[in-house]
Amino acid sequence: MEAILSAMKKVDQYSVPKYFVGEQNRVPSACIIPYRTSAGTTKNRVVLTTHMFSFLTEGTKEIVTGNTAVKFDKKEFVLVASGKCFMSEKLSNQGKYACTLLFFDHELLQTFFESYKKRIIETIKTNNLSQKEILLFKNDDYTVSYTESLNYISNNSEELAKVKLHEILLYLLETQPNELCCLFATRPKTSEDMRFKNMITAHIDSNLSLNELAYLCNVSLSTFKRKFAAVFNDSPTNWIRQRRMEHAAFLLKYNKERVSDIYLRFGYENHSSFSQSFKMVFGVSPKEYQLQD
Repeated sequence: MEAILSAMKKVDQYSVPKYFVGEQNRVPSACIIPYRTSAGTTKNRVVLTTHMFSFLTEGTKEIVTGNTAVKFDKKEFVLVASGKCFMSEKLSNQGKYACTLLFFDHELLQTFFESYKKRIIETIKTNNLSQKEILLFKNDDYTVSYTESLNYISNNSEELAKVKLHEILLYLLETQPNELCCLFATRPKTSEDMRFKNMITAHIDSNLSLNELAYLCNVSLSTFKRKFAAVFNDSPTNWIRQRRMEHAAFLLKYNKERVSDIYLRFGYENHSSFSQSFKMVFGVSPKEYQLQD
């Protein structure tokens, strides 16, 4: 397959795979999309209307959902369940990013489940598995060859894409069953407040802004702030800053890391703004904190 897609143009949000197949075209039940770019991207807002496999061949990718964040390279590949997420792409040392995407609807997934229902349910029960939004798989010789084979499907045949989907799902059921079966497991029953807390704590050390956290929660920024205050009895700015600075202090004191190495990790654009927040919490600069006994 010769189709090569350029980098996504700047828009507020991408509906995928509609973005790739065209607004006026029908989204197939399964389709294969090769994606190539020489421009890295950071935190694209994505609404996945189908499930998606992503097979990297160049560069690295990070995907952030409401409950987890996964960063991977060509040694691994992922299956992402439909829903809202952020996606970032980093170029390889050769200045390239390349992956092959396999999109498929829930009906096809349900068909696979019905075919192997007994085996999947037994795996879930035996290993006490819980549902995941992102499944991370190790690449091996078979899956590397499989990824290459996707590029030889001409005219993006929907029927061949279905066959290739069944192939990879069955192979993963044989070789990495615990990870695959998390897709079919159910979430532990928790209250709405507990789910909200879990989402916040899952991203406490990320560089997501309040706007981006609200996006993952499917609410407006104002609603997010009200909900946060009700659950944590504090403003999101104060609470998140406190937790992030506590983690930063640990890294500075015990891991002997430098401020220049960690401020971006905690969502700060520069050394100065990070140091200011740190001093608000601990009363001293990061450097002074490191020198304390």
